Amino acid sequence: RASLRDATADARAAGQGADVPITARLPLASAGGEIAREDRVWTLTAEEVRALHELGWRSPVSLALFEIEEHLIQTSSPIRAIAWGVHDTHRMMVKTYLTFLRLAQGTVRVDQLKGPVGIAHLGTQVAERGLMDLLFFLGLISVNLAVINFLPIPIADGGLFVLLLIERITGRPVSPAVQGAATMVGLALIVGVFALVTFNDLAALFGG
Repeated sequence: RASLRDATADARAAGQGADVPITARLPLASAGGEIAREDRVWTLTAEEVRALHELGWRSPVSLALFEIEEHLIQTSSPIRAIAWGVHDTHRMMVKTYLTFLRLAQGTVRVDQLKGPVGIAHLGTQVAERGLMDLLFFLGLISVNLAVINFLPIPIADGGLFVLLLIERITGRPVSPAVQGAATMVGLALIVGVFALVTFNDLAALFGG
């Protein structure tokens, strides 16, 4: 099944249009709840595809009408299962750091972040899909918290690591006054981010 990214590569290579099939499931009003398939095809030039990527492509069909494609992988080998888990955990950690990088670059907006309210709301939706999805979601939160905790913020473990590194390099500990000031700055930063994402969560929930 071709994707927009595949079409981008084809269009750039050939300099011509590329067919991008998109399949949606639409309910038929006269079919008593039965489901029918409708295929729609767009032809995009390389320039049009590039413009879509820059603007952020959105499907003309509601995402709620698409079925989620899931792939189940399993093994009887505990070692292989652990290796898969380590690989996925590493991948999620890298994505978390990339999110912070894209926040700094401006390609990810702050209002796209979720705070405690948004996470709880999303968690209830995930829980309805089953125990395994909920466990994966909780694991994802744990990985994100671990990454955030190791950022060089004075109040987090990453900040403590930086202070210990400075002590190791200079041969003397950072003065208590500097540590206290850094801790207050880190605390103010965390409280500010917490307030911002909570406001965004409430605005998204109540349409503010």
